[in-house]
Amino acid sequence: MQKTGRIIAGLFALVLALASAHATAAPAEAGRGFNHAATGFPLTGGHAAAACETCHVGGLFKGTPRNCDGCHAMGKRVIATPKPNSHIVTDAPCESCHFYSHSWLGARFNHGSAVPGQCRNCHFGRLAEGKPASHATGNKSTQSCDNCHRTFAWLPASWNHNGVSAVCSSCHGFPGDAQVTTPNRKPASHVAPQIKGTVECDSCHNYVAWFPNRFKHNTGGLCSSCHLNGALAQGQPSGHSGFNGWPMECDECHTTTTAWLPALGALPSNHIPFNAGTKCSSCHVGGTVRTGATLHGFVSPVCTTCHLKGASNFLGNIEQKSIGHEGMKSGDDCSQSGCHRPAGNRGSSFINWD
Repeated sequence: MQKTGRIIAGLFALVLALASAHATAAPAEAGRGFNHAATGFPLTGGHAAAACETCHVGGLFKGTPRNCDGCHAMGKRVIATPKPNSHIVTDAPCESCHFYSHSWLGARFNHGSAVPGQCRNCHFGRLAEGKPASHATGNKSTQSCDNCHRTFAWLPASWNHNGVSAVCSSCHGFPGDAQVTTPNRKPASHVAPQIKGTVECDSCHNYVAWFPNRFKHNTGGLCSSCHLNGALAQGQPSGHSGFNGWPMECDECHTTTTAWLPALGALPSNHIPFNAGTKCSSCHVGGTVRTGATLHGFVSPVCTTCHLKGASNFLGNIEQKSIGHEGMKSGDDCSQSGCHRPAGNRGSSFINWD
């Protein structure tokens, strides 16, 4: 009988314990189902995983801080991660730099109110990161950070040349000049009398990077004024002495100033006859050959020189006619015969016969 009573008492105690646990858990479950966004402070990031009592200390809901610095600072009622000692000195709200509520990482200062040219007001090593030791001389030492850097990161960096009216050499001088660091001065290979030692940097380089670089050839001078013997710029190789009509200007064969190749090469033996003094580049432009009236302005004015059957096997798609064609005789000018254009009415001038 006593044993049965003890069993009943134990079961009764277990029921009371379960009821008590349920009563304790019910408010917590009810709290988890509460729509916190309705308060104007939605729980996101790290706040979503925090226990209610972390912010609502002592069960107090009214007056709970909504601003970051209401909790994330020393001596506050709510205990949260404060600013570390290494943090820059600022009274700006946390959310000015920290955009995510799940982590402090990825912070970036919003420079929207920063005044151009006044970076040093903050970036002097105390309020914000200052200039490193590599910026102790030259323009890096005297100029404002935003002349090279952007507000989202220190790198990549490049000098902003907007508004610069001075010639390049006033900053990018020769070895020993202190305005810029060694990599940004003219190297030892850029010495006179070579062109790259006498002209300004922007004759070859752009304002973003030193490479790629290429001389811009906007001087208007003859090729031979620089490329004659290799003293000023790359000269002609020895094999050029056998080319037809040598010596002549580079652009007679080299049709572009961006590279030596492709080039036209030596004059072929079956080249169509052309007027004396005609340059190769007059007809050969950028790898193509002129056609129509533009081409015919540089070749023999006598049509039968090229278009008489059996005259020669000239290069190109040249239509040839027999000597008996409509009474054509050697030396006739078909374009003035009254048959073919421009004097006649058949075909297109210097393009097709009919």
